[in-house]
Amino acid sequence: MRRVRDNRREENGAAEERDPLNAMSGGGERASSGHGRFRSRGLKDKGKTHPTIQAKHNQMYLITSLAQKPPMDGALINQALPRELLLRIFSLLDMVSLCRCAQTCRYWNLLALDGSNWMTVDFFDFQKFIKGPVVENLAKRCGGFLKDLSLRGCENIQDSALRSFTRQCPNIERLSLYKCKRVTDMTCENLGKNCHRLQVLNLENCGAITDRALRFIADGCKKLEYINISWCDAITNRGISFLLKGCPELQALIMKGCEGVTDSVFNNLADSMDSIIELDMNRCFVTDDTVQAIANGAARLEYLCLSQCPQITDRSLNSLAQGCKRLTDLELANCNLLSDVGFGNLAKNCKGLMRLDLEDCSLITDQALHAFANHCPQIVGMTLSHCEQVTDDGVIALCQAHKDTLEVLELDNCPMVTDAALLHMKNVKNLKRVDLYDCQSVSKEAINRLKQQRPVISVHAYFAPPTPPVTSNPPRNNICRCCTIL
Repeated sequence: MRRVRDNRREENGAAEERDPLNAMSGGGERASSGHGRFRSRGLKDKGKTHPTIQAKHNQMYLITSLAQKPPMDGALINQALPRELLLRIFSLLDMVSLCRCAQTCRYWNLLALDGSNWMTVDFFDFQKFIKGPVVENLAKRCGGFLKDLSLRGCENIQDSALRSFTRQCPNIERLSLYKCKRVTDMTCENLGKNCHRLQVLNLENCGAITDRALRFIADGCKKLEYINISWCDAITNRGISFLLKGCPELQALIMKGCEGVTDSVFNNLADSMDSIIELDMNRCFVTDDTVQAIANGAARLEYLCLSQCPQITDRSLNSLAQGCKRLTDLELANCNLLSDVGFGNLAKNCKGLMRLDLEDCSLITDQALHAFANHCPQIVGMTLSHCEQVTDDGVIALCQAHKDTLEVLELDNCPMVTDAALLHMKNVKNLKRVDLYDCQSVSKEAINRLKQQRPVISVHAYFAPPTPPVTSNPPRNNICRCCTIL
């Protein structure tokens, strides 16, 4: 009983210490009357909390105090920025930086490997290490986000990996398989079945591609605008016909070095070529009849490359002058049968020409340059390398007529161009580059003078070092024949 009384006294004392009113009264409960004691007990019981409820309150306080969030700090980017903003930042990083960020923490791994950051992927810098599983994992991670994929030079890629890719990435728009030599018609079949939004396809140096592949592409990829089938020797006229008839939006056809294509490739295809704007037939077997078929069907043609096609003559230039009046870029390097007459007719009708590559067109003279100077006011670049009959007169006329537009002038191996032509180049306002390799009549002093007057112009020239004079050995007397030979 004494212990109980003592405990009650201690509780009463503690209550007095906690209650400032009791502490100020001086006597507390002991100094008060019985009625006051009853009234204080009533107040005490009224403010007392049940032990179970008080225990739960203490437990919740402990939980909330331990789970309290740390204060925002500038270094805590995960808390300072929302997820959407972090994804936007990651979208500006390159592939290597994204992979490094993915190794930082779990949260950054999820953000860095999000499909929205991998809409454009170029594996060219890692071509030796890219194999099938890499492409398959990329397809699983990106899915429908991937729009542009470049596998240039990834020779280890096969049809099996690309089959999985085409199924999981149906929204692909640009695909480069340059030098993927193990890719066959099966990949093109899967592209035609699954990737109906494909717009740009590069199959250059894919030697296993045949006409069958182009048929699948034509049947399934109706939005195709650009295709490169250069150096695919197995492709014939039949495959080109599939493309032109099945892809109504095709604008660019690059077919350099397609040895299986003949000069009749565009016969009876005039109605299917009206959308073609860019055509490259470098090193193909092209004749005047081929160019005539191009001129009949491709009225919107702006870029045409017929370099290394030595069979064409002035008849081809006349056909282009009549049917392709929108030409801006024309490449005719090593077409040795073209003369001033054909270029004169071309200049009169194709007045929008801007870039001309006439390297090794050995028959042209200053007359052709005068025609371009008089009728083509928008020329930006011209290549006249190995045109040995071009003189200062033609170059000066070209510089005077295009002093506000000309930017690049290549005159390699033009032996009749002298220092007089360089005097007029300083007046060409936008001239950026001049090539004068092996121009024997141009002096080093004239080039230095042009550089001083127009330091912005990049002049490329080569001067062979002077040949040392031949010195004759003085005669040596009193030596034997063997010593003379040695």
